Amino acid sequence: MTTLSPARSNVADLVIPQYILNDMIAHARELAPHECCGLLAGTKGVVTRMYRIKNIVALDGAQNLSSFDPAKVAHLERLSPAERAEIAFVMDMQDFSAAKKDMRNQGLDLQVVYHSHPHDPARPSVTDIKIATDYEEIWPKINLPTPAYLLVSLMHEEPDVKTYWIKAGRVMKADVVVQ
Repeated sequence: MTTLSPARSNVADLVIPQYILNDMIAHARELAPHECCGLLAGTKGVVTRMYRIKNIVALDGAQNLSSFDPAKVAHLERLSPAERAEIAFVMDMQDFSAAKKDMRNQGLDLQVVYHSHPHDPARPSVTDIKIATDYEEIWPKINLPTPAYLLVSLMHEEPDVKTYWIKAGRVMKADVVVQ
């Protein structure tokens, strides 16, 4: 069940159009059993654009596409595609850079980082929290605002979608309106 709030009159942290929510769920289903990942952009908390970003962990030869350390490369090489699907996502930096450039050209700001949990609930994992916390220092250095984090769970027949703010290792639900 999608747990985002239906459109209402009070102010929300984020406003996401239904067609973008539908596209994120489709993206999650297309990549399952791997996690999908991407970015949502807009202005003043209103999302107007979605960027699907390749999850390079899901690709054969992923160890050649990123700056993994030798231990990570060796680990990835030992895993089957099904096992790689279980270990998270790494955004393709070319896709990420292209999205960032398009946001700048369109006058948009990063609003949300999204990814899916094909077999787990729509809540941040320990890894998700650690990465989000580590990135708190990185976002300003790459001229992007700190985003909310949206998760799409495919555990059940009906997808579950939840959004969070993650700051200093603390997780807080974000108020989202779907229009």
